[in-house]
Amino acid sequence: MIKYAIIFLTIIYLTSAEDYYDLLGVSKSADQREIRKAFKTIAVTHHPDKNKDDPKAHEKFIKLTTAYEVLKDPESRKKYDLYGEEGFENINKKPNYHSWNYYKYNFGIYDDDPQVVTLNRNDYFENVFNSEKMWLVNFYSPMCHFCHHLAPIWRKLAEEFEGVIKVGAVNCEDDFQLCQQIGITGYPALLYIAKNSTSGKQYTGERTHNAIKDFILNKLNINIPEISLSNWKRLIKNNELIKKPMLVFTYKNKEECLSSDDLLKVAAIFDKTLNIQLLHCKENECDDISDNTCAIFLPTISDKQTWVPIYLKNIENVKDLIEQVLEQLPEPKSLTDNEFEEIRRELRKEPGIGWLVCFYIGHSTELDLILKKLPNVINTINLGKINCGRYGYLCNTLDVNRYPMWGVLKPGGAFELSHGKNTIHDIAKFTTSSIKADNLWALSADKVLSILQRNSGKEVWFLDWYAPWCPPCMQFLPELRKASMQFNKSVVHFGTIDCTVHSSICRKYNIRSYPTAMLINGTKTYQFTAHKTATNVIQFINDIRNPSVIQLSATNFNQYLEKDKDKTIWIVDYFVGWCAPCQHLAPEWTAVAKILNILPFVKVANVDCEVENNLCRLQEVGSYPNIRLYPRDRKNLNKAIKYDGPHKMWHMLKWISTYFPTKVYDLDPNSLRKKVFSGKNVWLVDFYAPWCDHCQKLDPHISIAAQLFSNKVNFGKFNCELYHTQCSQAGVKAYPTLIIYDRKHDIKDVDKGFQIMATSSEMIKEKLSNYLNSNKKNKRDEL
Repeated sequence: MIKYAIIFLTIIYLTSAEDYYDLLGVSKSADQREIRKAFKTIAVTHHPDKNKDDPKAHEKFIKLTTAYEVLKDPESRKKYDLYGEEGFENINKKPNYHSWNYYKYNFGIYDDDPQVVTLNRNDYFENVFNSEKMWLVNFYSPMCHFCHHLAPIWRKLAEEFEGVIKVGAVNCEDDFQLCQQIGITGYPALLYIAKNSTSGKQYTGERTHNAIKDFILNKLNINIPEISLSNWKRLIKNNELIKKPMLVFTYKNKEECLSSDDLLKVAAIFDKTLNIQLLHCKENECDDISDNTCAIFLPTISDKQTWVPIYLKNIENVKDLIEQVLEQLPEPKSLTDNEFEEIRRELRKEPGIGWLVCFYIGHSTELDLILKKLPNVINTINLGKINCGRYGYLCNTLDVNRYPMWGVLKPGGAFELSHGKNTIHDIAKFTTSSIKADNLWALSADKVLSILQRNSGKEVWFLDWYAPWCPPCMQFLPELRKASMQFNKSVVHFGTIDCTVHSSICRKYNIRSYPTAMLINGTKTYQFTAHKTATNVIQFINDIRNPSVIQLSATNFNQYLEKDKDKTIWIVDYFVGWCAPCQHLAPEWTAVAKILNILPFVKVANVDCEVENNLCRLQEVGSYPNIRLYPRDRKNLNKAIKYDGPHKMWHMLKWISTYFPTKVYDLDPNSLRKKVFSGKNVWLVDFYAPWCDHCQKLDPHISIAAQLFSNKVNFGKFNCELYHTQCSQAGVKAYPTLIIYDRKHDIKDVDKGFQIMATSSEMIKEKLSNYLNSNKKNKRDEL
């Protein structure tokens, strides 16, 4: 009843509140650039500075600013899509806004420039690292005067080098975390990333058009070889020697059709697609080539083609030449439904080169241009197209529901559709990401039902239920691809289900929000509730394969907790799957279990109260999540100790550690001198400050390590805020500092202690063990 009441109240709230998407006039599938452009348009007309006669102008603009602040960030947008305004603790705090001039002249500097790729922390590394093209990225702030001065130069460079390199921009005011991570300290900062590279270098030259242009040309690393006149004549006579389409620039009598810089741009655009060479003709040597011929295109020979060289004439600029070359390039292979299925069968038998397939009805000039340009951007995959007007049944079975639509047929036979925009940049980005993830499958209705009805044999599946209009779903898909690449198909398959296509299946299996993810292994289903990143998915699957948290039920609860009850501590999380705080706790609870696994007498478990309702009622669990600790020497399982602190890993660890048998001593100068410096026992002392965040997080790890060395080492804590002089004498310069003492000495003898660096109980265990073993060996050597 609680579950359905929450859903009902949320629905009432959302219907009564003003929808943020409607306020900004954008669709739920709008990307960040579209949201920013929409807000800018509204801001310059509805700003209070321009509506001084309206007493409610400020209030209205606060609503608009709140909507933009929430929707511009992927994480807050995801919360809003799932929970509405209730998903934000600070939603009632009024945001600050800028003056009208800021929104008119400073906001979204490059939003109207299609050649400049706007990047953010969600797609920066995926786009620029290991790219087939060189990148030049401008990290800027809209508040920076020099950034505005550079903007027209940057736009001109992006237009001039379109297709040659990738020109990007990052707004560091909107994406400060990314800029800080990369090490940006001033604006504008220009970063150069070579193709197929995973690191960038800062451009330090002059910020003029000519200086940056020369820098780009020098970094292209393109060499155009010159073809001899004899080889040229041999090619013309024997066209079977042309194994790859050629573009030959012609110079007659030292007359240049295009400058050497323009030739480099063309060569970079068609790199790996065409064999580009230079033919220098002296007087009367090339009479068959007219003076107005700029270049000659030599296609490869085919059975259906009468081979002739194509003379490209009257070229005035690079754009003219590119357009004429594109006209000569062949379109992707037209595939029939039988050919598509045959390719898929072959890829399943023996993984080979994958296919990018365009599904279309009719044709358009824009689509033709994209199809011809794609080989220049993606040259490591086959390219094909399928007419869904002719092969409708195949398109329906593949869930193609709009046109044009792009899909990748991967090595191994998996298939995946793109839900992004039909731009070359978006198609290339999807293809590059998808082709690597050959263990991610877009599932048909039959396959979904087979998995859910447990008819898939021994296969284990991680399923992602999504909707293409859902932004968090689109952000999760690249993360899912990354995660899928870390697992062999024999361990787990990854599948996606489009709930706009398979709506009846999604309703039948109670999929209420997107994205919803789960692992299905035989008859067991495990809900994935952590933050949807590749790292968390990998950890989630590994935890299920080798669980850190023990699953308790009515059948094993008493058996587990009654066994060795005088020796073991049990900490149990009572939860229900639909509870949002329970979902947020789950990854923190797993992290607690992983850390405590080092202690044999501590058991971390959970109970699903939806499944084990009677057990939870017997334990008097009335709210969720509900964390209980069953201490050593327990006499009654109903007398557990309840935790009511923050649901963060180190807070829970600190609470649990207070019930450990071996204690960490609080030391003062007197006990430090008499106990630690006496030399009678080995001590590990944690010199800390109460205000130090790292000290607080290390504190439970000290307690855990103390249990491991209970008979060999004493553990102590020394408060350097109270006893600053003694800490300085001990050589402590930062907090926390861990020092091992095992011999008699005075506190001023700094060299008598052995300092170790550690941030976890595992590291403390390793370094302390190494020290003790080394110390034993040294004593034997002395004897």
